Amino acid sequence: MKTWMVLGMLALAGAAQAAPPKKQPDDAAVAQRRAEMDQRAQMMMTLQLAEVLELDDAATLKLKQTVAQWDAQKAPLRQQMFDQAQVLRRAAKGDTTAYGQVDQAIQKILDVRSQLHAIDQKMFQQLSQGLPPQKKAKLALTIARMKDAMRGMMRGQGPGGGPRGEPDDGQ
Repeated sequence: MKTWMVLGMLALAGAAQAAPPKKQPDDAAVAQRRAEMDQRAQMMMTLQLAEVLELDDAATLKLKQTVAQWDAQKAPLRQQMFDQAQVLRRAAKGDTTAYGQVDQAIQKILDVRSQLHAIDQKMFQQLSQGLPPQKKAKLALTIARMKDAMRGMMRGQGPGGGPRGEPDDGQ
């Protein structure tokens, strides 16, 4: 299991160092970057869940397939949410052409979040099926922490909540 963790961390570190210098990306580059981020997020989720559930290598591979299956269902919904958030960002910056789309974008985001939540519930039910209460509790806590960590990473914060991973003291 530690081998998987080390391999995952090396893959993440290598991808971070191999990143090209920043320039204005085109749509293909943005799509490629998003796919890479999704793949890394899947790997992180798989490794963290496998560690918490104390899975062997064969069970970890099965978990990886399960996580990928659920993530494939969520990917188009995340794209829809991203697209609607772009509309809101444009309107917030003063783009008058986006003003008429604000209410519709907000409603769409709320609908998509509900759909994502339903998928997450089904995934949790599948993953927790047959687990003893202690492991089920660990699974629930790990998934919740990972969601918070992912949100923080999307906002440019480190895993601890602060700008570079320092604990966020709420100030």
